[in-house]
Amino acid sequence: MAYEPRIIAYLCTWCSYTGADTAGIARLKSPANIRDIRVPCSGRVSPELVMRTFDQGADGVLILGCHIGECHYDSGNHRAAKRLPILRALMAYAGLEPERLRLDWVSASEGERFARIATEFADNVRALGPVKWRVEGSRLQVEGGAHTGRFSPQAASEPYNFQPSTFNLQTESIRAKAKELLASGAVGYIVGYEVGPRGRTRPSFANTPEEADRLVWNPDCTYNLTTYLGKKRRPAIKGIEQPKPVAVVVKPCDSRAINVLLTENQFTREQVHIIGLTCEGTRHDGGMLQVRCQTCNERMPVVYDTLIGEPPPPLADRLSPVAVKIAELEQATPAERMDFWLSQFDRCVRCYACRQACPMCNCPVCLYERDDSLWIGMGVNMNEKRTFHLGRAYHLAGRCVGCNECERACPMNIPISLLNMKMAQEIETAFGHRAGMTPAPSPIVTVLSGEYIVPMSLRDKEG
Repeated sequence: MAYEPRIIAYLCTWCSYTGADTAGIARLKSPANIRDIRVPCSGRVSPELVMRTFDQGADGVLILGCHIGECHYDSGNHRAAKRLPILRALMAYAGLEPERLRLDWVSASEGERFARIATEFADNVRALGPVKWRVEGSRLQVEGGAHTGRFSPQAASEPYNFQPSTFNLQTESIRAKAKELLASGAVGYIVGYEVGPRGRTRPSFANTPEEADRLVWNPDCTYNLTTYLGKKRRPAIKGIEQPKPVAVVVKPCDSRAINVLLTENQFTREQVHIIGLTCEGTRHDGGMLQVRCQTCNERMPVVYDTLIGEPPPPLADRLSPVAVKIAELEQATPAERMDFWLSQFDRCVRCYACRQACPMCNCPVCLYERDDSLWIGMGVNMNEKRTFHLGRAYHLAGRCVGCNECERACPMNIPISLLNMKMAQEIETAFGHRAGMTPAPSPIVTVLSGEYIVPMSLRDKEG
């Protein structure tokens, strides 16, 4: 018996679903193995829904909506046009053939166009054969870890020469400014760094001028302290007295996170006093620069109230180790990419350390951790773990500032940076947007503003 793919089509009720009816009324042939699902708008087809569709065994997913400018909800198809190409790139990066996911536009009167697109898509998916996306069983048997480390970014081979005198001067300046702010009552407390009793640098909360003497600045100040702002600051509410502003010590990459949090109304600018530090990088084990710092030339914070330190000289131009590994993965076959990522996701224990360390993971209830009392569907199987990591990477698209705290916090050493930077590359290429450089939202949550979105059917042909 010839192979017939299982295809799910999400059709906009106002245009493409009616277009399918028009094709039927005109007795135009369309594939019988496409299961149509009627949705209010193409903008309601979330990335999570697409990934779950593949998890449940679909060989292809077709999404059809109204033409741009004809949406019944004005801009719903704008959301689909912006985010689904990004999702397609992410899933292809993880090992899914990009031809298995297609977005296109069909109006109510275009029955012939619907039949043609459906037939073309079914033929393409049939030629690819059965999808290998779904993994049966709770765990993957990785033999020898052949691909486990092949694409993982490597740290620098030589220790970096940090200048202790520079850090000592910045430490004195931080303490002086902290005492001034606390003594004057300008802020309620200060979030900074201190050295704990075991000699490890950790976050610190100073509430009095005396406690400010604990604050330090050294090469081990790796934590992104803006994580605490979203949990402790909330937008001002009329009629309710607000607490005093909070001061926070930030590195250049951390300052970009503040711009993203301000855009998302996690707090107001007046609620935060930003102590920005110039930065030459943070230290990894063995005195080496962290991978994220090896090619970072963002030495000055993009937003601050107080600036401490002189900007270090720029680094010599060098391709990021993460970018190198992304390029290698892109050159690999879909099967090799899938093998690599499955071997990584297989080690995930769903501890959510990545989510807790990330300042952008600020939803009150995470989509991937729903309490249903019986802990059913919490995500311990391979397909659910993959959906969690890919879904989280998508949620950070256009929002991730590259602080890489999620990867550093991961106890299983999963190279999460390869996902986040890939998404950052896609967003910058498609929309010219870098997260946090200005207080601007992620492009995939805004409407089109003159961009031309190449249809999926043409993108592969045009390269």
